[in-house]
Amino acid sequence: MLLSHFSPKSPLSLRSLISSSSTSYSSLLPRPKFRLDPSSLGKSHFSTSFACRRRCVSSCSSDRVSMESATSSVDAVTADFKNQSLSVEGNGAGKTGGLKLEDLNWDNSFVKILPGDPRSDPLPRQVYHACYTKVSPSAEVENPQLVAWSESVARFLDLDLEEFERPDFPLYFSGASLMAGSVPYAQNYGGHQFGSWAGQLGDGRAITLGEVLNSKSERWELQLKGAGKTPYSRFADGLAVLRSSVREFLCSEAMNHLGIPTTRALSLVTTGKFVTRDMFYDGNPKDEPGAIVCRVAPSFLRFGSYQLHASRGKEDLEIVRALADYAIKHHFPHIENMTQSESLSFTTGEDEDSIVDLTSNKYAAWAVEISERTASLFARWQGVGFTHGVLNTDNMSILGLTIDYGPFGFLDAFDPSFTPNTTDLPGRRYCFANQPDVGLWNIAQFGAALSTAGLINEKEANYAMERYGTKFMDEYQAIMTRKLGIPKYNKQLIGKLLNNMAVDKVDYTNFFRTLSNLKADPNLPEDELLVPLKSVLLDIGKERKEAWTTWVQSYIQELAASGISDEQRKAQMNSVNPKYILRNYLCQTAIDAAEVGDYSEVAAISTPPSGDDTCPVIVRRNAAVSCGKVQQSFGEGMRLPRSLNVWKMGTVNYLEALKLQEKLVTERKAQKIGDTLLCLQHPPTYTLGKRRTEHNLLISESELRNIGAQLHYTERGGDITYHGPGQAVLYPILSLREIGFGARKYVEQLELTMIELASLYGVKASVGEKGETGVWVGDGKIGAIGVRISAGITSHGLAFNIDPDLNYFKNIVPCGIADKRVTSLREETGTVLPTEDIVHDQLISCFARLFGFSNLVWKENGSCPETKDLR
Repeated sequence: MLLSHFSPKSPLSLRSLISSSSTSYSSLLPRPKFRLDPSSLGKSHFSTSFACRRRCVSSCSSDRVSMESATSSVDAVTADFKNQSLSVEGNGAGKTGGLKLEDLNWDNSFVKILPGDPRSDPLPRQVYHACYTKVSPSAEVENPQLVAWSESVARFLDLDLEEFERPDFPLYFSGASLMAGSVPYAQNYGGHQFGSWAGQLGDGRAITLGEVLNSKSERWELQLKGAGKTPYSRFADGLAVLRSSVREFLCSEAMNHLGIPTTRALSLVTTGKFVTRDMFYDGNPKDEPGAIVCRVAPSFLRFGSYQLHASRGKEDLEIVRALADYAIKHHFPHIENMTQSESLSFTTGEDEDSIVDLTSNKYAAWAVEISERTASLFARWQGVGFTHGVLNTDNMSILGLTIDYGPFGFLDAFDPSFTPNTTDLPGRRYCFANQPDVGLWNIAQFGAALSTAGLINEKEANYAMERYGTKFMDEYQAIMTRKLGIPKYNKQLIGKLLNNMAVDKVDYTNFFRTLSNLKADPNLPEDELLVPLKSVLLDIGKERKEAWTTWVQSYIQELAASGISDEQRKAQMNSVNPKYILRNYLCQTAIDAAEVGDYSEVAAISTPPSGDDTCPVIVRRNAAVSCGKVQQSFGEGMRLPRSLNVWKMGTVNYLEALKLQEKLVTERKAQKIGDTLLCLQHPPTYTLGKRRTEHNLLISESELRNIGAQLHYTERGGDITYHGPGQAVLYPILSLREIGFGARKYVEQLELTMIELASLYGVKASVGEKGETGVWVGDGKIGAIGVRISAGITSHGLAFNIDPDLNYFKNIVPCGIADKRVTSLREETGTVLPTEDIVHDQLISCFARLFGFSNLVWKENGSCPETKDLR
């Protein structure tokens, strides 16, 4: 068993850090269902509650080096990537005196050294015994246009900046023309997708042009993403659209300037052709502008590059070794040159035979370094609140780079369960809190591939995983310590902070930036403690103010003990807490403009402010744009304000809630109030929609009275519905015109709200078949929807069954759909649920996220208008 010597001691994940500090928060996180069984490439699952610890140090002999020296190469590589940030020229465009495109030094070692596919056609097929297929770009191009480019990437390719002005540049970097010396190919690899072995995957729409050696003998692979079909495209077209290409260009450059290892982007061009895409996977495809990004990295080798060949039997095991030898020679030369005098030995157990000597097996040393680079990368993601939406093993770089920007997102409101990938919603395998554990799971699969090929043994594979845990915790603790400006890591202080941030949905970036404004004065009056944080702790109630005051008092005590001046600490904190991140709305603004031919927003967003006390964000580009415009776009790390007034009202009589909605709708039409959400439950009540289908009520009025239920007629849509205890009801009073939704989109988002809530508990819900309104789990209805829209203002809404008495549903034909059962979250999970208050909060969180509300203004135990003015 691969993990036989693996003895976890301390929790690794953000999940465990938060839950250890508060029993109330742990229930907000999704329940993972995977368990680790790394003995098989096809059956691997991992529990997120694992832990790691450092097991030993090297022996005392003078020719052994320290653990810090053993990992220094990881830090050096990270520093190298960080130092590649662009220094903006004063005139904005100077000449580099570099190479012309014709003079680039192509090396093409990958295709020279490793076995390739004897065929070169792009027909979809299984490609055996080969690491790549030579295939040329085939995307249709018509008058391609250069949208954006990166000067810093051009510089480390030694490329003259004047080359971007060439009229044929877009032809070369759309693949319409090939540069002399380029030998294009698509890489062959496999991988685990969402925990299941997927077999052969490969570059389905990415075609590598080749490798360029610069004047420092650094190797850079140039790859066109969206360049056309390859044998690995399966049933796809191999193309990319402008929308996703803008996101990749901007984010890869933003990550670099945040100091996070990443692939880079040299250029972004449009193809002049349209590509059909179903963006929302709702059966409504549309034509979008096509585009191609030129991605740059020392190598695009992935964990899956090794997994595929390890999975294909003895004949391909030598390919695993050849790929490892290639990677070590060209990208880890310090490992190739290690000698026995530099021996690093570590024990993994109590027995004498449990010693791992990393210089006796270069593949073991290589696996450990990959593990540590990966751990460092994941820790840095956590530090800036970045979530990679598709952490399949085919998207894991052996160089520890952020790679393959599909669905991604930075945290706005702090939500450990956040995932930017709608495909990931049912289980949230790749949500923010899970990512450190997923990193180890992926390392286990990589180690299993090397073990299968006989490159490392069980002890060495275990040790690589142990080093991941140790490295992650070391880096994460150091990052969080620097973010708070405290002298040493304080688990209790940080755990309580994260819990508070999650409860109050605090903006992750803005909070840490604002935190530097606190003064380390233990004598500050209690009513002044939260004043510096007022802009990020919006409209919190009395109970939450007390929780934050308690935390700030503890924090100030920690700061006061450090002896560092407020000014010095502020400068140190601002140097590690970014002032700007790539907000999703900024990407969308640039995309919307670019899709109608205006590329100035891409340029504006990709231009870092100058003269600012902040970690820079992204490279300047396309046209000269004033920093003022960027400041206006980013602001102080702010989002476009979208506030939602949330009333948590407990149990409310149906007629009172109806009158309340009518009052709020009138006020919303008059713009006296903003968008508002009522969260409540009703005593046993049956309601009929405006179709008045009384025949679907199966009991008489006298029987209704006997069971303590009421009957009410409404002007909402839909048929008969039951409301009662154990059910969460949301009544949104929204202006659809301001949100930009039509009626259909609005109802779809209500459905998704309930589907997402169910997924938090591992329940797979979906919309019904034709004619089956609401949300279903198999043949059981778990959520109902009935809405009214008047002059663009919504009322009524949704009802989600947490744990109601299902016998009440036997008295009606629910929503007019006969011969179907009604179910609940309790029924489907078969477990004891958190308190209804927690589930209501989760439902509200799902609603706010799906409708794009960034600020929630809470009013607990809200009263009806008869007793309290809602405004």
